[in-house]
Amino acid sequence: MDVNPKDGAITLADGGQSQRMNFTESPRVLAAIALVILVSGATAGLLFGARPEVANEEDVALRSARIVSHLLEWLPDETDSAEIVYDGIGGMLQVLDPHSNFLDPRNFQRMRAKQEGSFFGVGIIISTRNGQVTVIAPMAGTPAASKGLRAGDVIHAIEGELTEDLVLDDVVDRVRGPEGSEVHLSIQRPGMSEPFEVTIERARIPTNSVQFAFMIRPEVGYIRLTEFTNTSVEEVAEAIRALEEQGLNSLVFDLRNNPGGGLEAAVGISDLFVRRGQMIVSTRGRTRESHSEFAAPGGPISFDGPLVLLVNQGSASASEIVAGAVQDHDRGLVVGDITWGKGLVQTVFSVRDTGLALTTARYYTSSGRCIQRDYGSFIDYVTHRNGVSGPDATEEIFATDAGRTVLGGGGITPDVTIEGRELSEPVVVLYGSSAFFRFAIELLKDVEADEKNDFAQAFQASDIVMHRFWTFVQDAEIIDGTAVETIKVDDLALSDVRRALRVEVLNSTLGLIEGYKVAVGGDDQIQAALSHLPDAADFWHAWEENGSHSQPAGPSSSQRVRKGD
Repeated sequence: MDVNPKDGAITLADGGQSQRMNFTESPRVLAAIALVILVSGATAGLLFGARPEVANEEDVALRSARIVSHLLEWLPDETDSAEIVYDGIGGMLQVLDPHSNFLDPRNFQRMRAKQEGSFFGVGIIISTRNGQVTVIAPMAGTPAASKGLRAGDVIHAIEGELTEDLVLDDVVDRVRGPEGSEVHLSIQRPGMSEPFEVTIERARIPTNSVQFAFMIRPEVGYIRLTEFTNTSVEEVAEAIRALEEQGLNSLVFDLRNNPGGGLEAAVGISDLFVRRGQMIVSTRGRTRESHSEFAAPGGPISFDGPLVLLVNQGSASASEIVAGAVQDHDRGLVVGDITWGKGLVQTVFSVRDTGLALTTARYYTSSGRCIQRDYGSFIDYVTHRNGVSGPDATEEIFATDAGRTVLGGGGITPDVTIEGRELSEPVVVLYGSSAFFRFAIELLKDVEADEKNDFAQAFQASDIVMHRFWTFVQDAEIIDGTAVETIKVDDLALSDVRRALRVEVLNSTLGLIEGYKVAVGGDDQIQAALSHLPDAADFWHAWEENGSHSQPAGPSSSQRVRKGD
């Protein structure tokens, strides 16, 4: 999504269709924003009911401004005018749909940085661990890495201000800043009694949307795309080229927990897999301008080979556009769980440093399926209780190019549904308390700096290591002895713990990619994707030999595989 703050260009977010219009602060805009105050709470009918008798929109804006003035003058506590207006906008949008939302200056700037694919900072991945702002990993080639920051470092203070009372977002805002400026951090490192100071010059940090790309098996590549940004198509294409040099023949493309992004990116990613001219998605709304069709443009890069696309309930918007195109054109096998069902097109109206993401249309796949789920009940919508439910679904039936049955009703139902395995309760507690990460940092404190990589490569959670770990989690009161014994007698849970320890040791030394390569061994959905590569090969052979209108030899209709099957 492209945002132009100078002329207030209208754009579409979360898989939206890019358009451009002049949208500056005219009286019409001021009136629309001021009217928000009138429609909050009991006065919402002014917008959706009969229009009141007013002289003009400037008069509406004036009356609304007077209401704000009265509120600011007579409220018992001093209140920021922007807070009142922003809350009023939020109140209005609550009566529309789940995805129309207002972006205050802070969130609008974050959205722009995310879509542009970069920001200015120091290059660290941080999170809260044991109540402290902790470096999870420095990003390779960034200022933080060059200064020697490492996994497990705690950011004790920023510019002299202690972080213990700051939320994570505030820490992020303080670490980021203009390119070339400096930020002073106080770092508490495990094994050191006192914090040390470091000054880091901020630089442009790429926010890569391809999180992982590697050969998961001989001739089988794996790519995980976390969101759709302006750089996603180039990133995925480059990942495909790099994997081809390593012998890529089949591809597992992971869109799980990918919330979406720009429509142009969704079309571009789909274009890497389908044929030039094939329909990818269409939009339909109330106005003629909202009706559009988007076909594959036929770019210079494409992937030719068996394809398995991984999705789950966290796959939304642009992810569903790609999954729908791959499935409708019988290009590959979609595996995982039913997707979110977010098929509403958002147009972002920008006014100075804020944005209004307003729903203007719906997405439809090439077979005619509406991606959007019903949101009549907000609770059912956010808990995903009102989606398609496999073979018992009563939603509309559609057909792919080859005549296979696919289900409508919102979201994309995979060709083969594999539910992610739930971890045992004690293991969930260990993850939730960052026990594996904390213990890995404890282990590495005893290893010399120049020996850490060799230690990590050879590391296995031996019985001696496990005994030390059980002592650690009980001393830290993370879980008690009963929970430890519960894990010990559960082979699967014990395997999860051993794997998690190895993953965190690798993450903290050789990097997140090396840790993830080990983690996929316990990922049931990835393992299922690998097991269904022969079905994907059947799709590919039908596609290659007879064109997209032949029936592939893979699953003839949607299958559902329960946990443990």
